[in-house]
Amino acid sequence: MYYIAMRDNYKIKFFKYFVDDKKTFVKYFILSFIVGILELFGVALTYPFINNILSQEKINLASLALGGIIIAAFLIKNVFMIFYNALQADFTKTCEANINKKFSKFFIFGDYNSISQITFAKKTQIIGFLVPNTINNYLIRVLNLNVNIFIFVLIIGFLLVKFFIATCITLLCSLALLFGLTYYFKQKASKIAKDITLANEKMNQALNESMLNTKNIKILDGEEFFYKKVANSIDNYKKHAQDLLFYNSIPPYVTEPFIIIILLILLSIISIQNLTSSTHLVASYAVIISAIFRLAPIISRIQVNLTGVTTSLPQVKELVEYYEEFNLNEFKIKQEEFYNLKESIELKNIDFEYNNQAVLRNVINKGEFIGLAGASGSGKTTLIDIIAGLLKIKKGSINIDGKNVDSMPILKIGYIPQEYNTISASIRENVAFGSSNINDNKVIEVLKKARLYDFITDSFKEGIYAEPFTDSTGFSQGQKQRLAIARALYLDPDIIILDEATSSLDLKTEEEICEVLNSLKGEKTIIAVAHRLSTIKSADRIFFMTDSTISDFGTFNELYCKNTTFKELVDLNKTDFIH
Repeated sequence: MYYIAMRDNYKIKFFKYFVDDKKTFVKYFILSFIVGILELFGVALTYPFINNILSQEKINLASLALGGIIIAAFLIKNVFMIFYNALQADFTKTCEANINKKFSKFFIFGDYNSISQITFAKKTQIIGFLVPNTINNYLIRVLNLNVNIFIFVLIIGFLLVKFFIATCITLLCSLALLFGLTYYFKQKASKIAKDITLANEKMNQALNESMLNTKNIKILDGEEFFYKKVANSIDNYKKHAQDLLFYNSIPPYVTEPFIIIILLILLSIISIQNLTSSTHLVASYAVIISAIFRLAPIISRIQVNLTGVTTSLPQVKELVEYYEEFNLNEFKIKQEEFYNLKESIELKNIDFEYNNQAVLRNVINKGEFIGLAGASGSGKTTLIDIIAGLLKIKKGSINIDGKNVDSMPILKIGYIPQEYNTISASIRENVAFGSSNINDNKVIEVLKKARLYDFITDSFKEGIYAEPFTDSTGFSQGQKQRLAIARALYLDPDIIILDEATSSLDLKTEEEICEVLNSLKGEKTIIAVAHRLSTIKSADRIFFMTDSTISDFGTFNELYCKNTTFKELVDLNKTDFIH
């Protein structure tokens, strides 16, 4: 019984994609019909109740019974409405949670190459704004329209039977009001909805930029610039939100005087039709007043919800488009088991998704310490992304332990980035990152390997249960990198990847980190991307990359002696470790 015929495809898709609990949705129709029937009883029984009172000298039992039924109908209706609202709150917020889970699952489990193209601002825009606004301004309003239209139709149906001419006038006036206001507000509301969505996205982007670059902003004295950018985006969002609030507040003030006019017209018509019977006239007045008393707020609510639904349609369309763009209907979490590397990884003439150049024609043996060197943009990060299984190859071949495979299997990877991000939790939870069942003995073991356990026991009385990261204090950058090594070791990985992990460290701390890495040689396969080449001085082999191709390889000293470009890079690094 929707006001919408669902002519627009994206409206149909919204309910197909996002309303999972179809049974509960059907319950709304049944409950809405029951509420409408109870409202109808309250109005319909008014006529015989008043007529019976006026035609009798004394109030009889029948009059009292009718009065009791009318009161009971309203009370039961209100009880049903409380139940209806509770069901609606549960249903709509469950829908909202499920939609957020669908998008979150994709953002977390989705293909790396796909999700890495989606900005953080866009992700927060979808989950933090688009989803809740679509639920609150579309789904809830559609459900409210449902129950109010049921009540409207049933009461109008009764009045058509009882007062045909008067009701026809009421119906025509009501429909004229509804469609007139809807037509007037539709274009304006649609534009405001698009503007407010865009304004919210820009505001989130400005806030994210200012929050994620605090250090640079302070050092470069950019506070005023970024504050103005944030303030302007907030003001812009406020302007559009203010317009939306204003236009949504107008319908009741237009509806109320219109209803009074309709009431006066109806009473005049009823007066003409019942001039010969004062009893019927008064009873008719009572019914009309009772009906208008119920219809006035219903018409107002229908108009408000119609405007709200119209306003939210751009958000509905955008949400559906994201759903289809991310292919969430087909998205499933791949259940793959870890493969334990036994001998080697060999990638031959690999082409990846970004270009058509050969990446690798070499073998990485288990237990080796491999360094990756080369100028910026030479393909180092892309290579480790392929090895980590993040990027899919287009052609070429991959051999794992001598066997050809179509794509990289899920190897146990320990990843140490340039910037280590902690979570607001205990040290043990930061080490066992993403693990549900934490093995404390293993946490202690890897902290010792990372040469960090003594610092923790000396600095925090709670030991590994301490939570020094809630306010981002307690660990230096070098200690955080040690923690990153412990995190990388916790899952007992086959390969440890360092992605510029020492570039922001001082030389002494870098040397300490290198000592930890050297202690792992032979035990773990280490692949280190290094801007600061001293980090990979002790590597078993260094692959020197040029234009996404390994153009040369050898030990640090071998490359320094035979490769002019590598020597220039080392000298630019002012490395004093050559001997």
